Amino acid sequence: MRFLAFFGLIALAEMATFFWVESRIGLGWALGLALATAVIGSALVRRAGISVLSRIQQKIGQSQMPGRELSDGAAILVSGAFLISPGFITDALGFLLLVPMVRDVIYRIVSKRLSSRFTVFTRTRQTFQGRPVEPQQGTGDIVDVDIDDQD
Repeated sequence: MRFLAFFGLIALAEMATFFWVESRIGLGWALGLALATAVIGSALVRRAGISVLSRIQQKIGQSQMPGRELSDGAAILVSGAFLISPGFITDALGFLLLVPMVRDVIYRIVSKRLSSRFTVFTRTRQTFQGRPVEPQQGTGDIVDVDIDDQD
């Protein structure tokens, strides 16, 4: 229910912002500006997406986990959704997500929160943080998930 209310509030804020911009520069210019942000945003999202896809393929080719690149890809995907939706607020958020420094801050915050909850082991016996771990006894692939809320 909160999610639906949030989208309702965003829609109201977008309409209020559009009417405010329209009252300042006129309806034609406001519509043109909204269309221009969608076109420019689409081109920027495409360019950033191709760049991130290339970096993901490069990391996979080097047998490394593309964690940062996947995070950037998700941010660019959300950015694209914001930029194709009509409105100046979502366009501003979409353009912000295209800025590498903004994505870097988001990545650090999210990875800090998630790394305290998960440990990811790679084939080279490295943890998500890059520390080597001792091989364990046994054969085959083992996936062990332990959720401990007391830490």
